[in-house]
Amino acid sequence: MKVLHLGSIKTGIDTYVRNTVSAASDKFEFVIVHGGDDNGNPFYRNGRLVPEHKIAMYRSLNPFKDFKAVMQAIKVIRKEKPDLIHCHSAKGGVVGRFAAFFTHTKAVYTPHAFSFLSSKSRIKSTIFLFLEKIARLKSNLLACSNTELELGLSKVGFKKEKAFVWNNAISDPLSENSSEVAPLEGPYIISVGRPSYQKNPLLMVEIMKEVHKVHPEMKFYMLGVGFYSPELENMENLIAEYELEDVIKLLPYMSHEETLQHVKNSEIYLTTSLYEGLPIAVLEAMAESKPIVASDVIGNKDCVKDGYNGYLLPLDCKQFVEKINFLLDNKSEREKMANNSRIYFESDFLLKNRIADLEDIYMKVVNA
Repeated sequence: MKVLHLGSIKTGIDTYVRNTVSAASDKFEFVIVHGGDDNGNPFYRNGRLVPEHKIAMYRSLNPFKDFKAVMQAIKVIRKEKPDLIHCHSAKGGVVGRFAAFFTHTKAVYTPHAFSFLSSKSRIKSTIFLFLEKIARLKSNLLACSNTELELGLSKVGFKKEKAFVWNNAISDPLSENSSEVAPLEGPYIISVGRPSYQKNPLLMVEIMKEVHKVHPEMKFYMLGVGFYSPELENMENLIAEYELEDVIKLLPYMSHEETLQHVKNSEIYLTTSLYEGLPIAVLEAMAESKPIVASDVIGNKDCVKDGYNGYLLPLDCKQFVEKINFLLDNKSEREKMANNSRIYFESDFLLKNRIADLEDIYMKVVNA
């Protein structure tokens, strides 16, 4: 079976596609179609390059470029003749599903967090939801978490028989060979993501300001600053206002290996997101045996069990500070939750144990 992945292949989506392509059985072959500004590393499968095609697909809405992207995708589909198109993210979902519709090709769509969650504006959210409904066409939903599945059924209007869930899964970073990287100044709390509306970075600053009062030795690092970071200036200004430049560090995008090493050496993983699909970065922190202090929102609640491998909290600074300080003050509790994170990762999110489930979904959709 030939599967064509189509989307903006960046950050967590890049990890999702790269891991599943390399882990799938020999019954499958793959093609990658991605946006014009995606500059990731080539994809390999069994030591061979996976065919890739670039199309004029960009994050911002542009009717001319979006129409052009659909036409380019149609051309690639007719050339490659895939059995199934797996669309990723909002823009990839629209472009890919329209291209699939016009070429009579089966399609599944993984939002990785629905687009209507991404805007502060109620009007924009309503428009994005409308677009999600229009783009359903004949496609199937392949949610990356149970909460994403529930949203797809209740708000977007997917029918149960055309909706599936395959929780995000990753390969075990402990099995990967890793070279030494320069350590960060510590001890520290860490988060991986971009300063954007979704990640709610200003709350992180407020939290660390208060944690620093009790634990002045503790640093905070946010990794992955760079691509699409609209809240970066606001975050930097707030850090400067509180005179926390030596405490809170915003580091640019680095290799996946470096990122994992820095996560491994941290005390706690922190996320204050307003919403998620099912966060790859949190799964990687769990794999590295980190306790997770997380916002109680869509996606996070699919991988963090409150009181077991971390805490799920309302978006309230005081409660985050209390739980972080509690973990920093209680090594035994911190180590217990760290151990539970690893156990939970191995049981539910280890790719080699779950790739067959994804393959089964692909087969069901194609044979339906």
